[in-house]
Amino acid sequence: MTNLTGPTGIAALHQQYATRGTLVYEANLDVWSASQRSADGRRHRVICDRDPAALADKLSAAEAGQ
Repeated sequence: MTNLTGPTGIAALHQQYATRGTLVYEANLDVWSASQRSADGRRHRVICDRDPAALADKLSAAEAGQ
């Protein structure tokens, strides 16, 4: 698993993925989400997790499978 624990983990998540999509933390749900749209605009992917490190792992796996 990617080492993204604590506040520095959140910063690392943003640094690693914010330029490729939108990262949002929903405090009332305690959930992180990443939203990415394909270059042609035909696909929209949303990935969620309660843990920033797990979300980073999911994003990495999704991008590797493109």
